[in-house]
Amino acid sequence: MAKLTLSKKHATVLLVSVILIFVLFKIIFFYLTPAEWGDSYRFLRAGEYLSKLSYPLDEKRLPIFPILLAPAFLLNIDPILWGRALVLVLSVFCLFLVFKLSKKIYAKNPVIPILAVAITAFSPTFFYWTGKIYSEALFAFLVLLSFNLYYKKLTRFKYFILGLLCGLTFMTRFEGFLLFLSFFIFFLINRSLRSFGTFLHFIGGFILPTLPYFILRYLNLGFVSSNYFSELLSFNYDFKTIWIYLASFVFIFGFIPFFGVGKLLGAMKNLFTKNVNYMPIILFMVLELILILLWPSAIPRLFVPVIPLLAILASYIMYEGKGEKNLKNLIFSLGLLLFFILSRFYLKLPFLVLGKIVGGVILLNFAAIIFAWFNKKLFYILLIIFCSVISSLVVTNFFKTNYKTIYEVAAYSKSLNGKIAFSDETGVASWYLRNGKGVFYDLNLSNESEYKWLKENNILYIIDTNEHNEGSKLEVFKDEVYKGRFEEVAKFKSNVGTAETRSVIYKVQ
Repeated sequence: MAKLTLSKKHATVLLVSVILIFVLFKIIFFYLTPAEWGDSYRFLRAGEYLSKLSYPLDEKRLPIFPILLAPAFLLNIDPILWGRALVLVLSVFCLFLVFKLSKKIYAKNPVIPILAVAITAFSPTFFYWTGKIYSEALFAFLVLLSFNLYYKKLTRFKYFILGLLCGLTFMTRFEGFLLFLSFFIFFLINRSLRSFGTFLHFIGGFILPTLPYFILRYLNLGFVSSNYFSELLSFNYDFKTIWIYLASFVFIFGFIPFFGVGKLLGAMKNLFTKNVNYMPIILFMVLELILILLWPSAIPRLFVPVIPLLAILASYIMYEGKGEKNLKNLIFSLGLLLFFILSRFYLKLPFLVLGKIVGGVILLNFAAIIFAWFNKKLFYILLIIFCSVISSLVVTNFFKTNYKTIYEVAAYSKSLNGKIAFSDETGVASWYLRNGKGVFYDLNLSNESEYKWLKENNILYIIDTNEHNEGSKLEVFKDEVYKGRFEEVAKFKSNVGTAETRSVIYKVQ
């Protein structure tokens, strides 16, 4: 394919345009999405505790992200608005760091960094998960910041600061240890860096933000482990698990690229042989991809920190295409497209683009592959970016009404006087009905005992919902004997895809 060129001015305009479009779509979906997901409220709860100089002992999530949420409570700002603004800023910083890192690796080409930013920004997984009040945006930011720092020509305290960043990454998500391990292995096998001083500074920086947390945890609980680690032992692996992993990986950018696995591995090898100092990037990607395979319940969310790094490699491959009509690549790309179509219709995973628009995505992708075959690089790149944008918008639109009805019923319930019992596990009701007004019911009693429990605890209202596909454990109101003792106060309905969701509040007579 013919090489594309850009002037510095045009490159700046394109970069700013991509980021502005990204921000605009994020803000639109913030407005359209009434509720966050369960873990968001756990992070916010931890932030509220930290604003009072404490931390909930039952919280398995690590404290760095909640620390950034705590100012909302100190400044009396809406914590949801603060959290959304925070992840938006962090995700924009991620894109800037993608540009800087890609520019560092491929310094002579202005196209690759901008293409890497666009592909990262509109990967459905990256776009969606950096828009939730989750630690993903912060985690990806710290990973990219660590690599950008390492490849700067700094000498004084460089390895201490790098260790500190790895420690902060680890205290954001436990898999941040893989970042520390990637650099540690690299220092160990690199003779020029294998010195006592390097390890002392690096490990010292890592310990500084991590050790106090684990000491306090041990002093308060008597142990330092987390049930996060036990989750890895509870998964059942089968053919479908591997299929989900591969399907999520193949469609990680929201399009099927015109190159095979061999091209990707070749680009990784080229990156390593080009400069051995880029080895930590390869190590981190490999370790993270192995972890994701071992942790299938977190697919595709765990892909977020590796998407920017894979996007840099993918952009290089797209730009450096040789131009010959490679039949092997064409067959492989069409095979991946067929694999995506089968996965989409059999697995029905939302991140594989559900809904009627999937047909347009498939046609766009097919057209992009054909343009690549006929050496039309500009049209190929424009089509895959457009395909990626459409995929991101469709996926995010699918999830925008998640927990809408439980949010509406919880917001409505705030105006009621008296205790309100709920049993949903979405985290929404527990957040909006906190501070003693809401009472979480997680017992397994008979209908008679349920009604007795409601009366003994002075419960005046109960919330029933089918959100989260769990259903309510409070089911006494369905019993013919007790039906007349519950009065429906308000009912809210919505749709997530083709499924109808509803939440109802009843008054206990």
